[in-house]
Amino acid sequence: MRIRHAVAVTALSLGLLSGISGIAHAMPEGPAEQETPISQEQAAAGYGGTIKRSEVISRAKDWWNRRVPYSQSAYAWDVNHGKKYRQDCSGFVSMAWKLTSSRTTSTLDEVATRISWGSLEPGDMILRNGHVKLFEKWANSAHTSVWIYEEGNTRDDMDHETISIEALKDGGYAPWEYKKIRD
Repeated sequence: MRIRHAVAVTALSLGLLSGISGIAHAMPEGPAEQETPISQEQAAAGYGGTIKRSEVISRAKDWWNRRVPYSQSAYAWDVNHGKKYRQDCSGFVSMAWKLTSSRTTSTLDEVATRISWGSLEPGDMILRNGHVKLFEKWANSAHTSVWIYEEGNTRDDMDHETISIEALKDGGYAPWEYKKIRD
């Protein structure tokens, strides 16, 4: 699985798949971080623990409201200034989920479970090789389009937009739920 992710990420970063990747505007992500122990203060604040869906969306909205710019090397504070996260797509989802480090798109699936499109709930991720979006809510009653948050690229920075499920599927995306998320 990791080899497939590495090949796809490398190909995307070299631009080899830009014509067939579905959403060509997404930039490759920054380097993976070492999983390091968190401080007692961070553990007490819930980093790496269970999180409510409403808190995930609140954390995402904080970066949106602050217009945190996209960067593969810069880090920004989360809402309570408890931890800094990388300002790319996977760092953004790691921040929203209150993880202990900024994961990459090839490691986010290790803390999540694949779900069906119809099971999407606020705070779930929509993942493909090389990029990830955070599901906010359904954009229509037919459940054919969604509102998402994402750190897209240096041109668009934080995005909050609607996109169709068909476009996501065509782009190679799949829905995932964080293993420690609660209603």
